[in-house]
Amino acid sequence: MNIDDATIRDLLALEDEQGVLSFYTGHTPEQAADPQPTAPIELRNQLKQLRARLERGDRDTARAVEQRLSKLDGPLSSLLDPKAPGRGRAMFVGVASGEERTLALQLPFRQRVVHDATAYVRPLVAALDEGRPALIVVVSRTGVRVLHWATGDAEVTEEARFEKDQALFRDDSTGPSTSNPQRAMFARSDRDGFEDRVDEHRHRFLKQVIDDVVQRAEADGVDRLVLSAPPKLRDEVRTLVGDHDTLRVLVADQAWESTPAKEVAAQAWELLRSVHGDREEALVTSAKERAFAGGQGALGLRNVCAALNAGRVEHLMYDDGLTLEGFVSSQGTLHPRIEGAVAESDLTFSRHPLFVERLIEAALATSASVTPLNEPAAAELADHEGVAALLRW
Repeated sequence: MNIDDATIRDLLALEDEQGVLSFYTGHTPEQAADPQPTAPIELRNQLKQLRARLERGDRDTARAVEQRLSKLDGPLSSLLDPKAPGRGRAMFVGVASGEERTLALQLPFRQRVVHDATAYVRPLVAALDEGRPALIVVVSRTGVRVLHWATGDAEVTEEARFEKDQALFRDDSTGPSTSNPQRAMFARSDRDGFEDRVDEHRHRFLKQVIDDVVQRAEADGVDRLVLSAPPKLRDEVRTLVGDHDTLRVLVADQAWESTPAKEVAAQAWELLRSVHGDREEALVTSAKERAFAGGQGALGLRNVCAALNAGRVEHLMYDDGLTLEGFVSSQGTLHPRIEGAVAESDLTFSRHPLFVERLIEAALATSASVTPLNEPAAAELADHEGVAALLRW
């Protein structure tokens, strides 16, 4: 399945008086044949750590979580089954209500168990960001397939078959005359000319199809286009696409003419993820340049929280390894510290140990984009508490 912002907002609306348990697990095709898979062991370790944390806190919550876990043997077995659909799977369960939500993606998650006031969605935010839509153009000598790729899945959205113009066959010589052997050299010349006309016609066909795909990508806000073609056509196709400010063009080494969409999706993912770090660095650079110029950028937790509270954030970014504590007011505003005018107000505040999740919720509530940062982009925000944002105004 695919996910979008609405999927994550729906999960965040899963409320329970005793909190929500979030389970994540990842699988690869090789693990299906492994007689001793590691996923169950890792999940048990995560559960052991969760139980220890809860026992050090609220005993009533710890008992409620333990009771809910005792009823989840079947669902957890399904989640851990390496032969079940999806390379990445997640399950969310209300501790008191027992309400369950599950999903599966073709992008793997690492094993994780979290108990929080709402569903823990950071892995989904990362999958949504890295798995944002891309277009794949598969070119062959007989036509073009266009696939829409998102979160590890791909489906064919368009197929255009190359048909030779019948006008190309007019006056075509089929071979040398038996009564005139010298006719052979003219026949070869005619055949060469015919192939040139076919190539020219194919060139016009490819240009029209690719121009349409590029226009559609730019109109839909798609920022990546993957090209696959036989070696003899690869350079020609790349030239036809050209260079674009908002569209990154990636050329596959493989020709996917007869490759099923599922396999194309998996191979394209490796290519798409190879350039993800470049995008992260570009986002951080843009946020810093805007902030330092006094423009539409914010650095540091206080500035980013203020922008989120005002609905100004267009794109939130944070160090993916970041763990922060902060406060949420009775009006739902976010505050890294209670000080100044905020401390003198009539608001009440609750401390949240998973404060990054509150930042994500606030960003998604105003339809902002969210990008978790890995190294080296995350290191660029080390002096700014690991948080930055591009602003709407």
